[in-house]
Amino acid sequence: MDISRTLPADVIRDQLVDAYARVAAEGMIHVDEQQRIARFNPSAERILGYAPSGVIGTPFLSLLHESNRADVFAAVADSEPQIANVTFRDSTGAPVPVRARCIAVAGPAGAKSWIVAFNTRRRIEEIEQLKTELVSTVSHELKTPLATIKAYTATLRANRSLYESHSQEFLEVVEHEADRLLRMIEDMLLVARVDAAQLLRKRVSADLAQILDEAIAQVPHDPVTHPIERRFESVRVCGDPDRLRDILRNLLENAVKYSPNGGLIEVRAHERAGSTEIAVQDRGAGISEENLPFIFDRFYRAEDDAASNAGGSGLGLYIVQALVRAHGGTIDVRSSPGHGTTFTLSLPVRA
Repeated sequence: MDISRTLPADVIRDQLVDAYARVAAEGMIHVDEQQRIARFNPSAERILGYAPSGVIGTPFLSLLHESNRADVFAAVADSEPQIANVTFRDSTGAPVPVRARCIAVAGPAGAKSWIVAFNTRRRIEEIEQLKTELVSTVSHELKTPLATIKAYTATLRANRSLYESHSQEFLEVVEHEADRLLRMIEDMLLVARVDAAQLLRKRVSADLAQILDEAIAQVPHDPVTHPIERRFESVRVCGDPDRLRDILRNLLENAVKYSPNGGLIEVRAHERAGSTEIAVQDRGAGISEENLPFIFDRFYRAEDDAASNAGGSGLGLYIVQALVRAHGGTIDVRSSPGHGTTFTLSLPVRA
């Protein structure tokens, strides 16, 4: 039976509002027609420190700090949100400056209530900084392969004799750089899925060796200077094969990138009760102790010669950690400058 057909429309609407309020990352306050607090979501509780039971039914104005100068409801028109800089008072009495969006909601008989959504200005500034870093990083990283593609195609166009003798070589470079662009775009899309918590499409039992072979095929490397060796046989892993391949690809690319002088890269794996353990070890530059706590942060780049020469978007390890967590697993890293790095994954086996 379709339950939605047995409930009044206003009840369904209230249930949807309640559900959205509970999962919203922003603080959200529903203010009734008497300007009293009717709903107070978990994010508002986190930002301001009040338990919902302590504020629901109280005047909205009681949440405002004495330094507040904004009239949240003054210029709010129906269906048009009003943006204002508001200063709340948290549970300790301290001022909490926020950027708020308020919208009026028409009720029965013309009664009006309001929804106030807000985030701290610090959080807004962090989001803006992330956007700036993303645009800067993407612009820089996309420019290199695009410039290479343009240069090689222009050279072939301008030199027909060169086209006859070197077309295959040049086209392989163009294809390589196009693949590099595609992987960058896929990583950006994965970051969007991280933020939307929509990472895994399916979960199946798969052959780890096949997933590793597919990942190795996507990693630009010279098998002579950067040999990648598989040190396991007949290991099964549980998860989304596409996302597992993304994990291994990013870890292998990282190993190649931070092994500028070459060196063996090993992938070991074994099954144990309830989990599959996978280790990716390189013999490259390693990671200093002060940088280790931050390597999974988005856009983080260590300020040393190895990082500055390696390039990259700073998203690979952030994506790896997010995908490992989405599988319910853990990732650990051990490293020593000059002696390489080992990433160890533990992925649960689930039916």
